[in-house]
Amino acid sequence: MNNGDEVLFRQIHPDSLQSGEPGSDRFRPSEADCDMMSVDRSSLTTAAAAHRLYTTVGKRSAAVFGLSVSEFAAQAIPCMADPVMNDPQLPDNPAHALADFSAHDMKQQKVVAKKLKRYALSRGCLFKTS
Repeated sequence: MNNGDEVLFRQIHPDSLQSGEPGSDRFRPSEADCDMMSVDRSSLTTAAAAHRLYTTVGKRSAAVFGLSVSEFAAQAIPCMADPVMNDPQLPDNPAHALADFSAHDMKQQKVVAKKLKRYALSRGCLFKTS
């Protein structure tokens, strides 16, 4: 992705939100994600629209936080567009993207996630369910 200022939206599960603050584990891929963390591009959607689309298939999200492409790049995490189109199990999502954590082992990913969380907290919550 070329625009370092573009913000990428990350959904926060209700169980990972304590007193309005997400756990740092929400800013790294799970083991099942093969080092790729799903995000949505602010140049193509809004935080509210990304939340609405995410939850239409039964997934849960209580808030949306964001990180810029540059903030990911500062942690050696490249980001790439990954539009979801014509998937039989998912709604079309042209704004979908991936943050690639494969340069980091699991231990490093946990350290990086804490740094990313600080960036996201400094930006503030971009959407929250009422």
